[in-house]
Amino acid sequence: MSDKLIDDEEIRLALLRGYNILDTAPEDGFDDIVKLARTICETPIALVSLVEKDRQWFKAVEGLDVTETPIRMSICAHAIQSDDFLEVQDTTKDDRTKGNPLVIGDENIRFYAGALLKNENGVALGTLCVLDRKPRALNEVQRTTLEILAKQVMRHLELRDALGAAEMLRREVDHRVKNSLQSLEALIRIQARSVKTEEARDALEAVQGRLAMVSNLHEALYLSDAGAMVNLATFLDRVVQTASGQMPQGVIVRHEVEACKLESRAASSVGMVVNEAIANAAKYAFDGREKGAFEIVGKVEGEHYVLTCADDGGPAATGGVQTIVGTGLGTRIMQAAAQQLGGEIDASSEEKGHVVTLRWPLD
Repeated sequence: MSDKLIDDEEIRLALLRGYNILDTAPEDGFDDIVKLARTICETPIALVSLVEKDRQWFKAVEGLDVTETPIRMSICAHAIQSDDFLEVQDTTKDDRTKGNPLVIGDENIRFYAGALLKNENGVALGTLCVLDRKPRALNEVQRTTLEILAKQVMRHLELRDALGAAEMLRREVDHRVKNSLQSLEALIRIQARSVKTEEARDALEAVQGRLAMVSNLHEALYLSDAGAMVNLATFLDRVVQTASGQMPQGVIVRHEVEACKLESRAASSVGMVVNEAIANAAKYAFDGREKGAFEIVGKVEGEHYVLTCADDGGPAATGGVQTIVGTGLGTRIMQAAAQQLGGEIDASSEEKGHVVTLRWPLD
């Protein structure tokens, strides 16, 4: 078999390679089609064969122990040259196949039928084919079924290609969103250094912290395989890592959060609470101290999830740590977050420090 299969062969090969299917792992959709083809056509062998320049590669194979053969052994290459359904009822009597190693060798192939795999422009990429070790002929139903199944193979290829393109677009959008969030954080950080009043600086730093939390949520969604669902433990790892940078030097931040799947909006609400609790403690709890600890614990309790954020800064002084019944911006944010979760939040000042407790139903 010549390497030159059809006119504009380089275009055909480029189209085939553009599907990014060659040398990929087996997939159930293709495997199921060849099993069905083998059963309906009553043959021991069925293949999804894609014809490359110097080989034919099998995306799905039943009845053979190989995944590819050299092009000189390819009967499918003759099929794509014919631009039609190819059936060779006795391979030992057809000039195109009687010298083929699959025919004269140990495989002893005596029958071949292949339906072309054509793209929307009619370019043949390979075949869905069935083979037997004895001469025979397909009946009309078997032949029609093989042609229909070949169209299904192409639909699988097209869908796979479309999904790949959509994934590339999503990654590009994710990359741009991440860069935009990082740029906004940098601009706010620069602006915070130039403002003259402490109140304005505090407000800008609060906005920066919330942008960082949103960026972490976006990253958690980007890395998740569950679509709009977020693993709370993984998400809070990033939130804590970012927000704990606000803590004074010498303060240790620890967190132990039990895994829980949440919708992105719910995860955002939990992240807001943790971010505000850390910012609040960083500002008030450790004033004048060289060491301290802040601990975040999340666990399932019956039909609820309970998250506590606690510092060891000692009891709050008057005018010190905000409480959930206060009117500060951070307090209002935490209250709104709890409402979005359908839960409740409270805070208390204990001998060891200040504790914020968020509880919400798991349903």
